[in-house]
Amino acid sequence: MKKSMQWRLLILLLCGFNVAVNAAEVKNLYQAEVASAADNWQQLALEQVLIRVSGQADIAQQPAIKAELGQVSAYIKQFTAVRQNGENITRVLLDPARVNKLLQQNNIAVWGELRPDTLIWLVQQDGAEREFIRDANHDLVSNLKQAFNQAALPLMLPLYDMDDLVTISESDVWAGFWQQINQASNRYNADVIIAATIDKASANRDSNNNKQQWRLTWQRQDNGRVIREQVIADDEAALMHGFAIKLAQQLAAQYASVLSQQSVNTVLIDVEAVSSLTDLVIVQQLLQQLVGVSQVTVASYSQDKASYSLQTAIAGDGLLKALQFNKQFKLQPNQFVPSALDSGTMPALATFRYLRH
Repeated sequence: MKKSMQWRLLILLLCGFNVAVNAAEVKNLYQAEVASAADNWQQLALEQVLIRVSGQADIAQQPAIKAELGQVSAYIKQFTAVRQNGENITRVLLDPARVNKLLQQNNIAVWGELRPDTLIWLVQQDGAEREFIRDANHDLVSNLKQAFNQAALPLMLPLYDMDDLVTISESDVWAGFWQQINQASNRYNADVIIAATIDKASANRDSNNNKQQWRLTWQRQDNGRVIREQVIADDEAALMHGFAIKLAQQLAAQYASVLSQQSVNTVLIDVEAVSSLTDLVIVQQLLQQLVGVSQVTVASYSQDKASYSLQTAIAGDGLLKALQFNKQFKLQPNQFVPSALDSGTMPALATFRYLRH
């Protein structure tokens, strides 16, 4: 990199140069909304955020976490009273650094803001009749959106337009015909695809109790295998809450990373198609947003390719898992050069191509 560019970059960074960053990320991950009437609203807020960040619905039952709920005031940065859907709600913003440190101290994995876009094909079955739930204002869809928002899961719903309906049918979703499901889903560029069917079932088939419960049966593909799950609940809200919690727990187990308490690693990431000073800074900011990353510096820059040095508390595979959900980075084929070891140069963990929006 030429000295003139180095000085320009330094000046811009010191002056707080900021650019719009477009990444697939969860907004307000460390924000909770609780009923204002609750006496323990602070504890509820911290518990809600801990569930969102860890993906573990029962995290508050762990002794160390339960003890920390008794001194929650240190975690709260600000709170605001709002009126929402006819109810008084307290919107609480918690300190991300403190929340992450609590999880780190207890060896609980942290799931950052970059999360997979989840596309859900939703079919309702009534007897032998099946139909897509296409109405965006349907109670089941409204409860689905609310549950996914609370679990911090990015949600995508199909358009169910002619392009969809000539490619996929309700029976394809119900039966799990993945060739048709994947073909119809290609246009949405989703990271996770779910085929879900909702119906009603008797609460107890062995008794005279005729009470009907909601049942959601769903499946998804993961590395060539099909994962099937079922949730049963008394009402639509509980059904979708159980669905979102179970999915969040599965995905967090796959993508969340434990922050190391002992050491900080230095990792090199190469990024291609960095053709301007603005690109150089945007990519640096995108990398800085990754959970567990404390510092990002430009190690080298030439011919539209930049190397970034990251100080991180998570392992390299955790970084790669997070970066795969940023739509502005495309992983390139392995470009490892053996001679780099002979020269004493640290090899890059991976090479990405920067995609501008």
